[in-house]
Amino acid sequence: MNNDSHRVISISLNEQEWQAFVRLHPQPVLWLREKIQESLARGTDAIASASAVAAANTTSATTR
Repeated sequence: MNNDSHRVISISLNEQEWQAFVRLHPQPVLWLREKIQESLARGTDAIASASAVAAANTTSATTR
């Protein structure tokens, strides 16, 4: 049995918004997918950074 799940994001845009968006990003699906991937990569970095800061704050607080 395959447990892979796929999710769909739906955004409602009026015609004017859609045309403006497509002018800026001619391949909107690829652009959105790239932005999601970039966000996930930054999120992983942000979690690692937050953990390092928390560890540093804990260490400095205990040595004061």
